[in-house]
Amino acid sequence: MNIALSLLSGVRYGGVTYFENLIPKLVEEGRAHTFHFFVSHGHPLMERVTSSRAVFHEVLGQNTSGLKRFLFEQVALPWKLKQLHIDIVYTAKNINVLFAPCKTVTAIRNVEPFVYAHYRNHWRLNILSKMKWMMTALSVRKADRIVAVSRGVKERVVERFPDAEGKTVVIYNGNPVTQAPQPAARQNFLLSASKFVAYANQLNLIHGYARLCERRLDVPPLKLAGGVHDKAYFESVQRAVRDHGLQKQIEFLGLVPQKDLFELYAQARAFVFPSTLEACPHTLIEVMACGTPVCTTTHQPMPEICKDGAVYVEAFDPKSIADGLEKVLFDEDVRTRITRAALERQKDFDWTKTARQLIQLFDRMV
Repeated sequence: MNIALSLLSGVRYGGVTYFENLIPKLVEEGRAHTFHFFVSHGHPLMERVTSSRAVFHEVLGQNTSGLKRFLFEQVALPWKLKQLHIDIVYTAKNINVLFAPCKTVTAIRNVEPFVYAHYRNHWRLNILSKMKWMMTALSVRKADRIVAVSRGVKERVVERFPDAEGKTVVIYNGNPVTQAPQPAARQNFLLSASKFVAYANQLNLIHGYARLCERRLDVPPLKLAGGVHDKAYFESVQRAVRDHGLQKQIEFLGLVPQKDLFELYAQARAFVFPSTLEACPHTLIEVMACGTPVCTTTHQPMPEICKDGAVYVEAFDPKSIADGLEKVLFDEDVRTRITRAALERQKDFDWTKTARQLIQLFDRMV
């Protein structure tokens, strides 16, 4: 069977992690199939995946705009799929190849378009999210199969599109941490990592952290890693830090390379993930694998992913956040219990399992 995957959309954040880990396992597990990968010029996977069953098609430049990537997938790619006699095409960022001459599978890995109107984003982001929602809705209706990367994602899909329940399957992401870094000793800081956007909820984290600092004098400094996705929101977080007088306690690290992030995860005394909107957060899986105590929110899919391996807080309640941070930083019984549970839970996420489940899905469609 000829299977095509477009990697053109996986150029930032979780998309990079998803493809870098999935593609080698997919080729390894799909021994009866030939894979055609549509990538930008010089894609790093071309050097890592050298099987004769993996054919890379370099179709666009590395700095091609999102609009041009979208137009290629919708206009040019269908013709190439026909020429190559492709049986199934898989897209992994919500948007289907709408005019594909073959069967299609689309993964819903971004739930932000489903609920973007609930957040106070910059108007440009709202316009972009509206467009993504329109394309996601078309794609869900058009696709032969839908991959939801968590039960929480499937629930959102089925809530909006009840007819999609029968064609939607849950296939979790794997665990990118094959070997957790082993620092000489834990360092005394609290870490959070996420891009700065309203649903990531760093603003309420700052308010909760400030409350904890009012309670006690031994609160470790907070380090915030992540790129700026919404400049106005990022500036509001910076203002909150100044308003609380926490400039010496809170450090903005910017966008940190993945390798360095793993080391930070392993060094931190605890990790806090205040997000209110995720699909299957790689970050939580990575942190659990590093044995670092986690504090996150009650919003799904965070409890689905971490289960007993985290302290949970109400995302929009600074007091609840302060209480959770106090537990994850200072209650040794809690820290030991959730870390033990997290190390067990992270074993459930495996890229080989993800690849096998996708291959099984493809096989059932032919």
